[in-house]
Amino acid sequence: MKNLTAIALFVAAGFVTAGSALAQDHKVTANVPFNFTVQGRTLPAGNYTIGNDANSPRILTIADRQDGVAVMAITIPDASSAADNKLVFHRYGNQYFLSEVRTTGGVMSCHLSTSKQEKWAKAQTQEASLRVNNDVLIALK
Repeated sequence: MKNLTAIALFVAAGFVTAGSALAQDHKVTANVPFNFTVQGRTLPAGNYTIGNDANSPRILTIADRQDGVAVMAITIPDASSAADNKLVFHRYGNQYFLSEVRTTGGVMSCHLSTSKQEKWAKAQTQEASLRVNNDVLIALK
């Protein structure tokens, strides 16, 4: 009976280890040269690590360890296969809003929902008769 229990525990541990190996985190880095907003939170310019967990692909983590800044955002996965690794920002005047993460092969490609703050910035820009939604692209490393 003890041998059977030991074998069962060994097999279970093997499955847990194999599952952890398959569920790899995906991470990219980018140098963002301007302040930007992610779901209502403004982040300073800096070097950011952007990633998600294979077990929670809709949760995007954006962090700048040097400045101690981090935010999590719920995203909408984009299954299309992007040809480039880029962050896409919507720009209204001097305000930037993270809109998309594009990765080669679509491993981490996603869209962020439009926040109330971005909708307000867009309306203000339109009201001032300025050009709306100049997309700004930042290369990922």
